[in-house]
Amino acid sequence: MRVVVTESAEEFAQRAAGGVVEVVAGRHRAALGLPSGSTPLGLYAGLARRVREGEADLSGATVFAVDELHGVPGDHPATNASYFRERLARRVPLRACHVMDSSAADAAAECERFARLIEAAGGLDLVVLGIGRNGHIAFNEPGSPFDSRCRLVELTPSTREPYAALFGSPEAAPAHGLTLGIADLLEAPRVLLLASGGDKAAAVTQALERPATEALPASVLQRHPALTVVLDEAAASGLSYSSRA
Repeated sequence: MRVVVTESAEEFAQRAAGGVVEVVAGRHRAALGLPSGSTPLGLYAGLARRVREGEADLSGATVFAVDELHGVPGDHPATNASYFRERLARRVPLRACHVMDSSAADAAAECERFARLIEAAGGLDLVVLGIGRNGHIAFNEPGSPFDSRCRLVELTPSTREPYAALFGSPEAAPAHGLTLGIADLLEAPRVLLLASGGDKAAAVTQALERPATEALPASVLQRHPALTVVLDEAAASGLSYSSRA
C-alpha cells in the first residue's frame, strides 16, 4: 500500500491524474473503472488539461463507470451517464465510455451485459475509487460480501443524501443502484483510492489501519497487492505516522 498525502487541491488532482495517465501510457487500450461524485472532479479536470496540452493521450482507453443509480431515466442529471458525458467524454477523447443503464427493467441482465463488456475489454487495468462516509466503495454498502459481483443493491440513507437536491428530498432519491461487486474491483491489477475532506477521515483510518471487515467495504483494499491511496490533509488526519509515509 502506498499512501500519498497532498498539501493542496491542485496537488491532489495532479497525483490522481498522474496515476491514470501512467496506466494508459503503459497500455494505450487500457480499460479504466472510474467513479463519480465530487472527489474525482479534480482528476477529470486534470486529465482534460493534460490531453489539451498534449501531455497525455486517452483516445485508446475505454472507461467503465463503477456504479450507477437504478430506476431513473438515463438522461437525468443525477445519473452517472450524465456525469461522465459532461465531465469526461465531452472533454477527453476516449475509445468508449460505458455506463450501466439506470432505466433497465431487468437489473440482473443489465449487470450481466456490463460484466461481459468488461470481459471483452480484457478486464479492468485500473480501478479508481472514492470512499463513502460509511466506508462504501462504488455502491458496495456495509455488509457487502467480499466475493460479490456486479449486481443491484439497496442504497443506504447516507449514500442517497448527496442526491437529495437533484430529486427534491432525501426520500425521493433513488433507493437502489447498480454496482460492480467487490470481487470485480479487486480483480484490477491496480487500484487508486481517492479521499478528501475531514468527513472521510474516520472511514479512511478504519479502512487502512483496522482489520478488513465486510462491515466497512473499503477495508478490503488493504489486501490488494497494488493499492495507491491519494488523500488531502483533512482525510489523512486520523492516520498514524507510518501509514502516511
